Amino acid sequence: MKSWLFTIMRNTYNTAVRLKLREVTGAERCISENCSTSANQEWVSRARELQDALHEIHPEMREVIILVSVMGSSYEEAAEICGCAIGTIKSRLNRGKAQLLEKLGEENRHSVLETPQQGRF
Repeated sequence: MKSWLFTIMRNTYNTAVRLKLREVTGAERCISENCSTSANQEWVSRARELQDALHEIHPEMREVIILVSVMGSSYEEAAEICGCAIGTIKSRLNRGKAQLLEKLGEENRHSVLETPQQGRF
């Protein structure tokens, strides 16, 4: 039994060492530096369209979209920054996204702003 357990422990250790060598974490260089592909022309063009459309909507809605959708702030944080109620933030975000989609010529928000959730169309 002792030799059998020793063999299992040795094999487990060797497997862990091999995995560590293959999957180095905390490397000196950032992983993003290894990415050599640049944005293709379509994405650059689409980003310009989105930026232009964002500047065409009402400033209050633009501020909420940037705070919540881009910067990832919670509704509570956005409400505190804007000095209004959480319901107002939700309303501005919803109306702002709708206006943004209209300016971009999109039919639904799943195509640009959000990934579709399972079970919803």
